[in-house]
This record gives sequence, C-alpha cells and structure tokens, in this order.
Amino acid sequence: MKRLRGVYKVTTILFSAVAVGYLLLLAFPQALFAYSAEHGKFRVHSREPLTPEIEKVLESAEARLKTSPIYDDDVRRDIYLTNGYGMYALLSHKAYKSFANSVPFINNVFINKTDVAADRVYVNRPENNSRSLSGVIAHETVHLFIRKRYGTVSATLMPTWKNEGYCEYVAGDSTITLDEGIRRWKENESDDAAYRYMKYRLMVKHLLDDEKITVDELFTRDFDEKQVAEQTFAALQ
Repeated sequence: MKRLRGVYKVTTILFSAVAVGYLLLLAFPQALFAYSAEHGKFRVHSREPLTPEIEKVLESAEARLKTSPIYDDDVRRDIYLTNGYGMYALLSHKAYKSFANSVPFINNVFINKTDVAADRVYVNRPENNSRSLSGVIAHETVHLFIRKRYGTVSATLMPTWKNEGYCEYVAGDSTITLDEGIRRWKENESDDAAYRYMKYRLMVKHLLDDEKITVDELFTRDFDEKQVAEQTFAALQ
C-alpha cells in the first residue's frame, strides 16, 4: 500500500506539472512561432514567413468587426497561424476539428492550416473543409468582444446558438453559403448536423434584423431556442 501511495503521489505530481505546462504553453506560445507582424489592432504570429496579403486579410476582418455594436478597440488580438493540422491539434485541445479556437481567460486565437494569399483556412476532413481566413479571424475576435462585454464565465455559459450564431453573423460567411444553408434547413428540418452554425446565424439574424432587438438584448434576455428556431424557419418560407 505504501508503494501504491507513492506511485499515486508521483503520478499526481507529474499530471499536475503537465497540465500547468500545457496551460503555460497556451498562454505563452510565442516560442513556437518564429515570425510575427502587427497591423492595426492585430498581432499575428506564424510558423512560416508572413506574406503581404496578410494585411488585406486583417483589413477585411476588421471591416466585418466594425459592423458590430459591441466592437471594442481595446481588446487584445493575438492571432496564431499554426500552419498545420498537427500543431493546431496540439494547441486547440479538444477543438482540433475546428477552423480556429480561442481559449477562455487566455484569449489567444489559434487558427488551423491556412493559405494567407488565398484568404483560406482548412480543416482536415473530406468536405466542408474550407472557409475564409478573414471571416474566421472576425468570428474568433467577436468571441473576445463577447467575453469582454459580458464576462468570460457568462459568455462561456451562454447558449451555443447565441454565442456561435452572433459570431457567424458578424463574420458574414461560413463553409457553406447562406442560400445553401437555407436549402439544407428546408430539406431536412429535423437534423441540423450539416448546417448547424448556419442555422444559428439565421436565428440571430432573425432576432436582430427582423425582430429589431439589440445585441445586448440578444445576450442578456432569455429566449426559448426551439421557439426562435421555429419562428426563423417560418420566416424563410
């Protein structure tokens, strides 16, 4: 038993050390990124040399962000281009199948494999595996705005349809077009696996554009998700 307690103690210490080390890596990943550049409010870090096209990408992202009433000029925007599926999987933790991820409280934005010149981000899957880099940067930066305005804990506990739907609404694009998302929803109302984020975007769009509620009302009022989805779907007909 004494030996088992010793093994348990050593294992616990090692696990804790690894966990703390990983969190420090997420908070201070600069050592893994040899190149960096600043443009406007953005600081971009990359594992490969940054090409001039990054400025156009960031300007497009900034233009989208400025359409939001909760735009915050003071929010720090550190963008890390991992430039590969493996490195992204390491730094994104459980979100390795996503285009990008920003860890709550740390708020560094990690982005999957990119082609800056083409303004694209890629995910390692057979279909719906690409979207605009500028849109992804805008999407993730809106998450930072939401956390700053409403608090990180509150933002983390918010319904996914509000959080992701508003970020998609501001980003203005996704892996599929708006028309394609509407078509898929109409064809298969009972299973949204193939268009879920587009559905969330349309729900938020309905509330903001049709019902004329404010962004603050969107995030602070309680809504029945099923009812909002039904009202949005009916408005599409």
